Amino acid sequence: MPEGAASSSPPPLDPALKARIDQMAADFMPQVRAEAWKVYQRAPHALELDELFSLGLLGMTQAVYKWPEYCWRRGFDPNATQYLIAYILRRVRGAMLDALRGQDWMTRSARTRAKRIRDAGQDMGLREEELAARSGLSVTEVRETIAAAAARPVSLDAEPHDVAAQDGTESSVVVSSILRAASVALRVFPPQTQAVVALKYFYGLDLEAIADVLAIDEEEAADMAGAAITAMHAAMVKAVT
Repeated sequence: MPEGAASSSPPPLDPALKARIDQMAADFMPQVRAEAWKVYQRAPHALELDELFSLGLLGMTQAVYKWPEYCWRRGFDPNATQYLIAYILRRVRGAMLDALRGQDWMTRSARTRAKRIRDAGQDMGLREEELAARSGLSVTEVRETIAAAAARPVSLDAEPHDVAAQDGTESSVVVSSILRAASVALRVFPPQTQAVVALKYFYGLDLEAIADVLAIDEEEAADMAGAAITAMHAAMVKAVT
């Protein structure tokens, strides 16, 4: 907290700075999906890709909302937005990794095999061959199942982050609330604007390609995307405040 600060909360952001931060968050959305894909590739049985993306959006929204207080408590200048992306990235990754901690990371068939191995006396220190004979599995299946059970996605947590772990149910409710708020905000816009957002952020098309698909000017497509994403982001922030 800055020395001599009398208030228990940071001062409100300058409107121009807030607009710049909101735009940075909107521009970061494709990176959130990329981060979700990275995590999904390394722990494909823990959460669905869309769930990871939603959690990443939650982390991004929380980062933007907490940025003024984060800077204020550490004596940083909130106008130094070149550091904001690093802060957002930490919270995006943290939100996804914290959710993985509370998830069942094994497939149903692997869980079934793991139970058979436990029932066969795994805790008794039996050799793989003995566990295979008792469980009806092959030695290879026993070895692979035990390895899978030990390979929790917590190992992804090699990178630092500062998002507090949440109860899985609570986290799911918050994510659903945020996505619902964003969806409602988007539905206010005309179908063409909704199409621009879908093509840009869910199908990965650039503005030039979107303009060609929808037979509109590229500048018009950019304006539509900017207006919609700003409104969606404002709705997402409101949902967590």
